[in-house]
Amino acid sequence: MNDKLAVILASGDPRVLEMGLMYARNAAKQGWMSDVKIFLFGPSETQVATDPALREAVGAMIEEGLVPVACKYCSDKYSVSEALQDLGCGIEYVGVPISDAIKDGYVPMVW
Repeated sequence: MNDKLAVILASGDPRVLEMGLMYARNAAKQGWMSDVKIFLFGPSETQVATDPALREAVGAMIEEGLVPVACKYCSDKYSVSEALQDLGCGIEYVGVPISDAIKDGYVPMVW
């Protein structure tokens, strides 16, 4: 059984993102999965950068050692790179890291 998870948060809907963040955080914190990677992609980046509740949720995850990686292309396009970086997110082009995670056996879960 595979227990490595790549959570890809792409939705711009804050309710969807709240649930995705909650699942990812608990999957890591409760040991439901042996390894969890989180990627912010597209509209989710703007929501996380600007929504106080989502910023708080991401900040709590980061304090626990679960650091989301935001897509540099998208965050630059939406002018939120600095806000995400200030929050503590990693910023990089995510095409290769997502592809590598899948090749390495991480199951993608897209929210």
